[in-house]
Amino acid sequence: MNIQHIANEVVKLIREGSNKQAKDLFYADDIISIEGNGDKAEGINAIHQKSADWGAQIAEVHSASVSDPLVAADHFALHIKMDISYKNGYRAVLDEIAVYHVKDGKIVFEQFFFAG
Repeated sequence: MNIQHIANEVVKLIREGSNKQAKDLFYADDIISIEGNGDKAEGINAIHQKSADWGAQIAEVHSASVSDPLVAADHFALHIKMDISYKNGYRAVLDEIAVYHVKDGKIVFEQFFFAG
């Protein structure tokens, strides 16, 4: 499976709201993830926990979009934008670039870039 196919499938699943399935299918067991604030998670179980913890804070998703992938060599990037309300009442627009490194058909590294 080539990187363009992987990137397209990840985008398709994210757009369908199947983020967990995207991770289960395409993330390596030893993936490393770095958030825009520098927080680091290592391993697929840590990634799933990070997603669950973040999701537990969300009261409502008002809108969400993900761009088509930009592929170069063994990386692809996505522009992700979400308008969300947290359970504490705070509403935010998240606007980030996600960069993924693919090796041997699996995403082995992801990093998110966004304004503080």
